Amino acid sequence: MELQTKQPPELEFSMPEVEESLTAYLSAIGGAIIGLLLTLLVLAIWNGGTLNFTNISRVNAIDAGLTDVAADLETVNANVDALGGRLILLEQESGAVAALQKSLAELDASLANLDRTLSDQGIQLSQLDIAVADLEVTRRNFDLFTAALTDALAQMETGATAALSDSGGASQRIRSAPSTTSVSRADERQTADSAGSKTSTTDTGSQASDSAQPDRPLPPPAIVVSDKVAPDALLVYLFLDGNADGLFDADENLIAGATVTLTSPDGRAVAAENSVGSTGTLFEELNGGEFTVSVDDVQGYTLASLNSTTVDIDPEAGSGQIIYFAVITTAGD
Repeated sequence: MELQTKQPPELEFSMPEVEESLTAYLSAIGGAIIGLLLTLLVLAIWNGGTLNFTNISRVNAIDAGLTDVAADLETVNANVDALGGRLILLEQESGAVAALQKSLAELDASLANLDRTLSDQGIQLSQLDIAVADLEVTRRNFDLFTAALTDALAQMETGATAALSDSGGASQRIRSAPSTTSVSRADERQTADSAGSKTSTTDTGSQASDSAQPDRPLPPPAIVVSDKVAPDALLVYLFLDGNADGLFDADENLIAGATVTLTSPDGRAVAAENSVGSTGTLFEELNGGEFTVSVDDVQGYTLASLNSTTVDIDPEAGSGQIIYFAVITTAGD
């Protein structure tokens, strides 16, 4: 924002020109006075060295002329005084205009600095929004990691409990084996007990393995806030989760072959015919509210996350959202 200033109008006269005009005017008046004096001198010479005239009318005319000259001189003096006062006022106004121009220039510089400051603050706010979005992604990643770690600890605890149970059962069976005086019968029974112990251990180990790996609940799809998507839009991706962490990594591939259904807050299907491709499925110009996104018909793959999730759409927000549905290859493919 720059404030345009105008230069003050130039004065139509200058001090040197005024001084020259006054000098010329005073010279003219002086010439008239000198001419009058010369006239009087000629008349004195003509009257024999006196200014006595026999024609009183001529004397009266000369007196009237001198009176008019005196009045003109007073008028000239008044005009000169008025012109001097006007010149003083013009000089003061010129100084005021210069001060005003200086103030306008300083104001223009201040507005320029304010504009730069606002621009810098806008950049800082944009960087803050990006940092908040990254922090939100980090929080979700930490939640997924915490859930996976909790499941792993539960599995380890269950496996350790099963192992201790198997070890205690085998020791009890060995201690309860009957003893006889016949060495061969004792050997046979020990062999039978050993075989039974192995079978029991195998069955118990299988049961422990089954109990140590319970059905793990699928995590929800990852939702990422992104400036690449409009606030009233929603972008859906399917990706092959190679490391089974539920997050889309740079070395993982997007896949196609599933149908995305978007349901509005009133339960009406907004779209169900869009197929996810390598560029994803984009839903645009959505009204605000809580929408449900679900994925069906994942041909050749198995979902590694829940097949549906809810998303709050706010058209007044600063960024849109991207949903990543994780899949893995079906066993046997």
